[in-house]
Amino acid sequence: TSEESSISALSLPQEKSLRYKLLLESDDDNDHDNINDNDNDYPSRAFPWIVGHRGCLYQQLENTREGFQECARMGCDAVELDVFVLKCGTVIVFHGDGTDEYPGLLQNYCGVSGSILDYTHAEAVEKLTFNPNFEEFGCPPEIILRGKIPTLEQVLLDAKQSGIHVKIELKGEGTVKPTLDLVERLQMTNQCSYSSFDLDRLKQLRELRHDRIQYPTGALFADLPRDYLERARNCGATEIHLKYDTCTKHRIREIHAAGFGSMLWMRGPIGMAADCADLYWDVGNEDKSMYLALIQTGVQQMCINKPDVLLELRRQQREQQGPQDTID
Repeated sequence: TSEESSISALSLPQEKSLRYKLLLESDDDNDHDNINDNDNDYPSRAFPWIVGHRGCLYQQLENTREGFQECARMGCDAVELDVFVLKCGTVIVFHGDGTDEYPGLLQNYCGVSGSILDYTHAEAVEKLTFNPNFEEFGCPPEIILRGKIPTLEQVLLDAKQSGIHVKIELKGEGTVKPTLDLVERLQMTNQCSYSSFDLDRLKQLRELRHDRIQYPTGALFADLPRDYLERARNCGATEIHLKYDTCTKHRIREIHAAGFGSMLWMRGPIGMAADCADLYWDVGNEDKSMYLALIQTGVQQMCINKPDVLLELRRQQREQQGPQDTID
């Protein structure tokens, strides 16, 4: 609740405070005055890029053309999406259940067994219906039932028209070259970037395309290893993408000092609800207090489920401080 999210980080056990974890827990971050409990005060720095995680999944179904188009209309800087190559060779936009090793499962998403990789795109559009009762889908049931799995080409053509940046997570096997070929055929290299938890995919991309400016890549980490900087260097990444609650001020400084760009990413709606109920009691579920704490880390991009909330914060900041450039 809003009352719960307004509780001072310092009045809670430290292990239940996201703000303590992000801003004060590191050895070199001991200034408790850095915690900001006033939702109307903003850090005096340029505002992070606003990236819609799978689109704007509380307004439109995740990973759909409608969701990405809505992000563009809202004023987001970028959208993030997930891609697979189906057995027909089509690159499609889809997330699905499963792990990073076995992604694309359909049971919760569509109420059927198997994987999205069992289908051609035509079969997926004809046979698969999204499950309106799945809690990972934050939008209304009637919108879920209308949802269709788009091709990456459809999404990119929409983005080419709107101008929004597209951050492509290489979710499935064999996605690197077909995705690059498609982006290049559509002449959109300057509008796309790439990421993966599978750092071998990023290494393959870098071996195929050496230009780090034209082909920026983000090394995605969930459980952050001690040698994460070395791993990112070894795969040729230009950015490091941290799970939101590992995105500490100390790590962001470390990332930037090493020459990488930075982005944080949120879990899906089920994971975020669990985190805010069980782990972090000083902020609400992607409310202003949570986003303000994350902004204070100095992160350059925020891949979030509620871009409308972050866009409102940016509007309020600009009213208070005057227009500022976003962080490149």
